[in-house]
Amino acid sequence: MRIYRNVFVAALAASLFTAACSDSGTGTGAVSNTPVRVDVIAAPAAVGAAGSLAGAFTVKVVNASGTGVAGILVNFTSTGAATVSPASATTDASGSATTQVAFSTIIGAGTVRATVAGVTIAATSAVNVIAGPTTKIVNNPKTLRFFTVGDTARIAAAAQDQFGNAAGSGAVAYSVVDATLVSVDQAGLVRVLRQPGTTLVIASSSGRADTTVVTVLAVGSSNCTGSATVTPMNVGDVQTFSGTQFACLNGATSGAEFALVAFNSSADPSALSTSVTGNGLATPPSTAVVPTSSTTALRSLAASPTQATPPQLDESFHLRLLDQFRSRNTSATRAALRSTTLRSVTGNGTTISYSAIPAAAKVGDLVTLNVSSDACTGPINHALRVEAIGTQSIVFSDTLNPTGGFTNADYQRFAARFDTLVYPLDVNAFGAPSDIDKNGKVAILFTRTVNDLTPPNVNYFVGGFFNPRDLYPKVDCPASNEGEMFYMLAPDPSGAVNGNKRSTGFVDSLTTGVIAHEFQHLINGSRRLYVNNASAEETWLNEGLSHIAEELLYYRESGNTPRRNLTDKAIRLDNPAIYPAFKMDAASNFSRFMPYLRNPSVFSPYADDDEIETRGATWSFLRYLADRLGTTDGTIWQRFDNSKLTGLALIQQIIGSAPAPYFRDWAVANYLDDLGVNSDPRFMHPSWNFRDIMTTTFLNVPTYPLATSPLADGTKKDLQIRGGSASYLRFSLPAGKEGLLTFSSGGGAPSTPLQFVVVRTK
Repeated sequence: MRIYRNVFVAALAASLFTAACSDSGTGTGAVSNTPVRVDVIAAPAAVGAAGSLAGAFTVKVVNASGTGVAGILVNFTSTGAATVSPASATTDASGSATTQVAFSTIIGAGTVRATVAGVTIAATSAVNVIAGPTTKIVNNPKTLRFFTVGDTARIAAAAQDQFGNAAGSGAVAYSVVDATLVSVDQAGLVRVLRQPGTTLVIASSSGRADTTVVTVLAVGSSNCTGSATVTPMNVGDVQTFSGTQFACLNGATSGAEFALVAFNSSADPSALSTSVTGNGLATPPSTAVVPTSSTTALRSLAASPTQATPPQLDESFHLRLLDQFRSRNTSATRAALRSTTLRSVTGNGTTISYSAIPAAAKVGDLVTLNVSSDACTGPINHALRVEAIGTQSIVFSDTLNPTGGFTNADYQRFAARFDTLVYPLDVNAFGAPSDIDKNGKVAILFTRTVNDLTPPNVNYFVGGFFNPRDLYPKVDCPASNEGEMFYMLAPDPSGAVNGNKRSTGFVDSLTTGVIAHEFQHLINGSRRLYVNNASAEETWLNEGLSHIAEELLYYRESGNTPRRNLTDKAIRLDNPAIYPAFKMDAASNFSRFMPYLRNPSVFSPYADDDEIETRGATWSFLRYLADRLGTTDGTIWQRFDNSKLTGLALIQQIIGSAPAPYFRDWAVANYLDDLGVNSDPRFMHPSWNFRDIMTTTFLNVPTYPLATSPLADGTKKDLQIRGGSASYLRFSLPAGKEGLLTFSSGGGAPSTPLQFVVVRTK
């Protein structure tokens, strides 16, 4: 689904490459076998210790008369505080399905859910994880270093359960092995009494204890003494510290400035905690990473609509549909479809004949189609008029669309643009779609039901969607239209639908980009289902590829090409006639990437969600990856839409090696590209000068928006970093002095996936 928020031009897009196609009734449409509600029969324990079992979660799927419905697929999910097994089950003769729930290993509250395709309200049960019994005492920090008599630092001792959750315990007692070197009070405050020496401070409670190593250095010692040797770095040098707790740097003869990129290389997009402490540092440099190449006045790209849009949907709408589609898209289902479905892509199979959109359709004909955004139930059948027929397209308008919309000439133009621009562009990049309805056309439906998805008085809107249910035959998915199609926003100049006014000019400016976006989803879905025999692609990567389709459309319409390090001058000033193409086709990707840069550690380029920031990061990484792997795009995008693998496994297949180093280098490039201090191609974005475009082309962005934080002397900076992403710190060293960086997790060595990349910038 293409969803736009109140950003420059057409900002956000989301796909409905997510619908399931399981028949929730008997296949006859009988009301008595149609699920209308999911009831909780047995709830798991509401509260339990981390890692313990919560018990069974049993639900009953019932029809309108309250009778249980057998043979219905129930999907079980949880949010954080619990795990479920199995993740899905089919209802028995009484309409019941059961999963087993276990409390997670992390304390907190959550919910377990049971969902059924076509039933809008899930059955839920709340769970709350509390800490288990105390199994250990953990000191933080695990090491202390002092330089002068009288220096102090505090040790915090915490009781933890076996999973590291804070647990209850008795009073903590502190003691020190060498009481002549340092003292410690019962609040954990350590004070230096003499120099030099090393000792242990012990924290104990209820028969459990932990130690902190305390080192007092000799007078005049370097901050790095006993911890690390100096890593020499010149301006522009990049050094990665991995699997180590310390790094020693030198301020050279005139002082030095550095950036630290703390990167989480885990394939799990959830966050890891770490901290960075600097000793011997100078006053931190400014955190404002200023542009280096342009001082042109800032200007607005284009006005967003006064009221933007999407559906009155719960937050998990897209993910729920994706889960349903994935549960339906099994190897057995794909095998059955391949054996029975007529497919022009491969030429195999001959038995099913589809007729929802007949090959003989003519301009002016009326065809009844389901225009609902639901999956396989709840069809909304409208009469649609054939407005234009092209060589690759057939364009429809809903007879219930608001008045004052597109003319027949407009629809003819959209058909021509699809045939001559979007179709060859996307097919060349990603591969040809299926043709299960044998009409040789992709249907483009302009329908008010897309407008209906937007409630009144919101700042975002739905621009269109692709629904994979249409790729299934009715025998598997009763609401299917049985053909290749997607659904588009209709003009509504008077705001007849929910009061949201959509001028013809505004919708026209979005349409081609939305079509390119949704067509990639259609290609991806149909090829995985009918050609590749592959599972549905993960949401983050599928969306990223559709954003790449938008970018490719920009290159085609503007005449610009990738790997030219395009600047504001190139996209706007050198040829003003091509600037509208940037606003319509390319600006949306920048408007997604910008909020990611403002908060990079909180979002992940491979989080399986539908966040704006995820979309922007994924698009940027995919463009970076293509630029790094070749001098042209070549066939790289086809390799994404023509594989049995999904997500990170697919990216690893394309790269030929583990993807984590590429995500790390991309994170470093987000800081270093066009900064002017390093020319290593690993740390460049060859296609776009993000600094110049974001600070010159976009309004109200006085400096490059990448978020950085200062690292001050003796101050610990705590960080939470999601897999595939990074946090950025800036620090300085005084002339001729050594500075020690300490990396830690929970007071000890940093977690294995964490890597720390240091760049000398001055």
